Amino acid sequence: MGEPIVLILSADAAVKPDSIVERIRKHTNNQDRITLGTEDPPESFGYPYQIHTKYYDTQVVLCAHSSAELSTVPSAILKRTEGILIYFDAKDRNFLERLPAYGAFVQQHEIEFGILLCSTLQDSSADGVTYGEAKSQCTVLDVIELEPNADEADNEVAGAVEATGVDELIQAMHNYIWSNVNIHRGSRNAATPDDDGSALLPTNHPANADGGGENEDDGPITEEEERIIEAELNGFERLLTEVMNFQPNTSNWTRNERLMYAEELAEMFDNMFEEDDSIEQP
Repeated sequence: MGEPIVLILSADAAVKPDSIVERIRKHTNNQDRITLGTEDPPESFGYPYQIHTKYYDTQVVLCAHSSAELSTVPSAILKRTEGILIYFDAKDRNFLERLPAYGAFVQQHEIEFGILLCSTLQDSSADGVTYGEAKSQCTVLDVIELEPNADEADNEVAGAVEATGVDELIQAMHNYIWSNVNIHRGSRNAATPDDDGSALLPTNHPANADGGGENEDDGPITEEEERIIEAELNGFERLLTEVMNFQPNTSNWTRNERLMYAEELAEMFDNMFEEDDSIEQP
């Protein structure tokens, strides 16, 4: 089926979807461009984007669609779309009238990762679109300012500087669990995970815990080893389910609440791996 697609639309004629791609990838789009879909124009172009985190690696395709009209998105692209980014002009209040249609589109196609992008939100409805208005009109899409005010950019939460602007968008993409991720042990294990997901298997089971060079190829795993593997896999599955449901479960939360919950999930990951490593130590 190919890599997941992140569909990028712009409802602001002054900002092209390709420019959003460049800001995410942090280099120009003069290479790696691929044409997506085989239907009639407008054409859609894709750009590969590698995501590497402490826990997984994956690659998605950033699709810069040349029209803001949802009806023009080819079905071949929609079948692979797992995320959507919609840029809008926060000074144009007419955009609020279009928001319900975007929300319905996201729900209809079961797109769980969806974000509205703008330069800077307005503090007053007299000047344009505010954060509260955007969220009230469309609860299934989060909102990120690519050029927040200086006081917002310096905001600190729980003693740590909160990512803002393009970095906040990139962080959101890294925090989402895409369908083609390869889970690994991050900096604790530099080995590349196998395609069958074997990186999820514990490294401290009796077959190699004594450091004697034994491995799984020496014979079938024992009943005890199988029990340990199954327990750890179940733990991963429960945690990944929470991460995958992060977007819909927190869509109505404030940014600070979302950040604190994300930190809790990250701590759960750390605790899981640290517990595994403490067993491995001689």
